[in-house]
Amino acid sequence: MLRETVGHLRDLPRYRQILTTLVRYGYHDVVAALHLEGIIRPIERVATGGEATPQDRPRRLRLICEDLGPTFVKLGQVLSTRPDIIPEAYTVELAALRDDVRPFSFRQVVRILEADYRRPLGEVFLSLDPEPVASASISQVHRAVLMDGRTVALKIRRPDITKVVQADLDILKNLAQLAERRLGFLAPYKPMALAREFERSLKRELDFTIERRTMQRCRELFSGDPTAHIPYTVEEYSTPRVIAMEFIEGVRIDDVEGLRAMGVDPAAVAVSGGRLMLRQIFEFGLFHADPHAGNFRVLPGGVVAPLDYGMFGQLDATLREYIADLLTGLIVQDPDRVIRALDALDIRGDNVDPKALRRDVSELVQTYSRLTLDHINLGLLLRELIAFIRAYHLHIPPDLVLLIRSLVTIESVGRTLDPRFDIAAQLEPFLRRLTMRRFHPLRMLHQSARTLEDVQRIATLLPDVLSQSLASIRRGELNVRFDLQGFERLVRQLTRASNTLAVGIVIAGLLVSSALVFREGGTSLAYSGFASGLILSLWLVWNMSRQ
Repeated sequence: MLRETVGHLRDLPRYRQILTTLVRYGYHDVVAALHLEGIIRPIERVATGGEATPQDRPRRLRLICEDLGPTFVKLGQVLSTRPDIIPEAYTVELAALRDDVRPFSFRQVVRILEADYRRPLGEVFLSLDPEPVASASISQVHRAVLMDGRTVALKIRRPDITKVVQADLDILKNLAQLAERRLGFLAPYKPMALAREFERSLKRELDFTIERRTMQRCRELFSGDPTAHIPYTVEEYSTPRVIAMEFIEGVRIDDVEGLRAMGVDPAAVAVSGGRLMLRQIFEFGLFHADPHAGNFRVLPGGVVAPLDYGMFGQLDATLREYIADLLTGLIVQDPDRVIRALDALDIRGDNVDPKALRRDVSELVQTYSRLTLDHINLGLLLRELIAFIRAYHLHIPPDLVLLIRSLVTIESVGRTLDPRFDIAAQLEPFLRRLTMRRFHPLRMLHQSARTLEDVQRIATLLPDVLSQSLASIRRGELNVRFDLQGFERLVRQLTRASNTLAVGIVIAGLLVSSALVFREGGTSLAYSGFASGLILSLWLVWNMSRQ
């Protein structure tokens, strides 16, 4: 059993430290359920902090993460973003995990910089502040002035952190595998899948090259937005474990008095900051996944500057449209639309009763049926949605959880700045644009073209497939039984579907060509084309409703 659980003898001391810490903070039951008491020394089993009451367990879990170091601090922070997995009392407590840990020595800072720059620091900086501006579990930040006079922030990864983290990740994966086997109530949450996802996200955060590319991409995306400022990076002095970036002063976004002292209206900052985040999510599909107030500064003129690009979520165009459907369904209290969106987003569970699911979704959205848009507390609505997902043990993509957390944080910070801040109203134009984009004539034309390409590819492959199948039948390798019941109906349906597709392509072509003709000044011909397209569209809708 020891070999199965521990894997490598060299990890045994760390296993013992983790399990002893769990016992010391009152999590005896977890160690016992995993059958790992034998790893703990007898004297360590006695030296405990007593039994943890249900009310006290969240706080003790936070203390466990803090005691066990960087990997577990990050694990706790990630779990604080997963209310679909753990109860709210735990997410609230873990969200308070301190990331400001004891800094490593300035001597080590100099050693890392000189090794990466391959020259004395006197040739790089006019000055380098030995006192860190911030110190976190993975890195710390020092202020420096380059030879050209620019003030930069140096984000430096902790020495040997990758080795420490990798050892802890291996242990976490082994423990997750054991928990999945021995703690049946955890099976719906797939501990191994969660451990692998955590490993992926943490390794990405450790690679500063990825963070630097994210900063550069965000800077390009917001280059024309006067309300946003993305720090520039200094490529010459950036490496996989050092990021040299513009030093941002400013005022914390939630410092209302500081904003007023700077001559900035907090309500305007709430709108511009919310718009910045919503553009990241719904326009670019690349969004800040840790948008707490400490990660945003406000510059003179009300310009918002996001900091820390280590944790970002990504959403492709299709996923953004499904999310728009989900949010629209919640806002307009349409349970059927919510259920369709949940299914499209692959938010599903095992052995779920569809009737009970629809009933509870209806109850959730009907709670807000008498409220107008400006009175809907979207943060509360999303938290209730998460509680609903958790109650049904539905599986939810990690990036979608990060998105929901971001929206809740946006509303929370926005209402700190302006109690009348209405995120639903801020969301509305983004959701409307995503919905309209789905029915844009050019997109419909492209989709029709792709469908025709698929049909052509299938038609090209079909003769070969039939030839191989017939050859297999002749050789007695394949037995085929034909059942032609309903075949004529299938043929009619396929014929109707192909006709519908053809008319759709014609409509799209008419609308696009009419728009081009209208642009060139041929108004009468363009109007005729638009009218024909409208008539065909009405016929198409009527024909489809008969199917």
